[in-house]
Amino acid sequence: MQTVLSSEFKRGMALMLDGTPHVIDDFHVSGTAQTKHKLHVRLRHLKSGRFTERQFAENERVPIADLINRTVTFSYKQGDTYVFLDAETFEELNLAGELVGERHWFLQENEDYRAIFLEGRLLDIVLPPQTSLRIVDTVPPIRGGSDSNWKTARLETGLEIMVPLFLDNGEKVRVDTATRKYVGKDTSEK
Repeated sequence: MQTVLSSEFKRGMALMLDGTPHVIDDFHVSGTAQTKHKLHVRLRHLKSGRFTERQFAENERVPIADLINRTVTFSYKQGDTYVFLDAETFEELNLAGELVGERHWFLQENEDYRAIFLEGRLLDIVLPPQTSLRIVDTVPPIRGGSDSNWKTARLETGLEIMVPLFLDNGEKVRVDTATRKYVGKDTSEK
């Protein structure tokens, strides 16, 4: 099994820890010139969806999970299960709502996502850094105001974010999927 040094970690990298796959969500280094540096890593367990914290020494080698990436299309939600269609095999794949977690705000029907498979089983989906969503409910626009004034807007998936005053219902906005914040107006289509 291939291994990497903890100094080579990147966000989104999949590691095999205690025989199960984990994805690196975030990390930072602590230590001083007199003490050894330690890498503090926030990991998401790919089978349960739970987050854990773990420390690694700077010269520690960690095995990488042998994952396969494929494209899937989000079809529909049935109860607490999200159903995806594999683009290669056209097989329906289920992912439990607890594994999807807060990312459900960004799932749109008939949109393609990168899926992570381990031993032929769907483990997780990966969101793009930004996605476009339509505003379905906000107060009427105010023109000529300051860019520092914002208002609440509910998007087509139910997510509520703060947007500039000049935006109106029906317009599409780009949203950062990590921070859930407005990035800009989507001018690619109406």
